[in-house]
Amino acid sequence: MKPLFIIAALGLITACVSNTEYDRDRAYAKCDSISDESSRNRCIADAIQDAERERHRDAERIEQLEENAERRELGREIAGAEPKD
Repeated sequence: MKPLFIIAALGLITACVSNTEYDRDRAYAKCDSISDESSRNRCIADAIQDAERERHRDAERIEQLEENAERRELGREIAGAEPKD
């Protein structure tokens, strides 16, 4: 059981790093045409923060959808609409 937990944790860490790298690459591409270094750096920082906020909102929305689906399933089981396994 412990090795599976370690593998899952490493997968999660890898996914987070990949997302961060993707956000950074998108930010550089978006702000690359700005010639002033200070403005370009600010643009990159803002773009990365926007991407992180968007990812956080998406995660919250997915979590809420999953909770709603679980509630509906439980409601159906209670109402007898679906047999329990």
